[in-house]
Formats: sequence, structure tokens, C-alpha cells
Amino acid sequence: MTETELAPITLFVYNRPLHTRQTVEALQKNELASESEIFIYSDAPKTERAVEDVARVREYIKTIDGFKKVTIIERSENWGGLADSIIDGVTKIVNDYGRVIVLEDDLVTSPYFLRFMNEGLEFYHCNPEIMSISGYTLPPVCMSFPENFPDDIYLNYRNSSWGLGYLG
Repeated sequence: MTETELAPITLFVYNRPLHTRQTVEALQKNELASESEIFIYSDAPKTERAVEDVARVREYIKTIDGFKKVTIIERSENWGGLADSIIDGVTKIVNDYGRVIVLEDDLVTSPYFLRFMNEGLEFYHCNPEIMSISGYTLPPVCMSFPENFPDDIYLNYRNSSWGLGYLG
């Protein structure tokens, strides 16, 4: 997999410095991190109570390295909900790059997450029936799979927002 094929990562952060740090540190341990661009979207505080924690998150994200390129987008206003910020950021990156890996600030990925997501996006990029891929699956107790499910993937009627890859 060449670096031109790698999907950029978008990370959406707000006011959780510890969560953000754990998410970034896990991503930095991914084998493709140093070849991947990351775009970090930081929403502005919604209330006075959030000001200090948003500032702490913003201080931390300015120190992030270990990626091919780090781009920080600090919102000057609160977008009124993470959904609006995510829709805007994902739309922009998909329009610019044709694909994107999306994370929120409370996800801890495996060291193979970026490889899995990039390979999935590449494999399904010409399949109009696949809108997104996910790096998360519900625990077996929540799914109705046979005990020895033989496949590596399954299709679902809805996605999981915990580690998504979108195709443009």
C-alpha cells in the first residue's frame, strides 16, 4: 500500500484531554501512522464550564507528531453539536481526497486499525453498495452470528460511528 492510497484521518475533539491523548497515542502506534495525514477538528466551547478543558485539548493537539502531516482546524464558534462539525469535516475531506477515516476523541484503536481501514476502503472503493466500513463490531453476545462464523467481514444495514471509513 503506497502513501498516495492512504485515506486521511479526521479526528474530532472537544473537551476531553485524557480521552484525546489516549486516542492519539493509540493511533500513533499504528503501523501506517507515519504515512498518514491527520486532520484534527476542535470545536469551540459551548459553555463557560468547557473553556478550560477545550483549551487543554487544544494545547495538547498542537504537540502531536508521528504522522505524515498534522492539520488542526480550531472552530472559533461552537457548532451546536458534534454532528454538524463531523458532517462538515467529513464532507470536506471526502470531497478533497475521495475517502476518509473518521474518529472521535474517545476511541482507542488497535495497531492494525489504519491498515484494516485503508485496505477495506481500497477493496470496496468501486462497490456502490458499500457506503462505509467500520473498525468496530458489536460483541458476539449482541450479534446473531453462528458460533464459528467463517468470514472476516459481514454486511450490516447500518454503520457504527466508532471508527468509520467513508468513500466519496
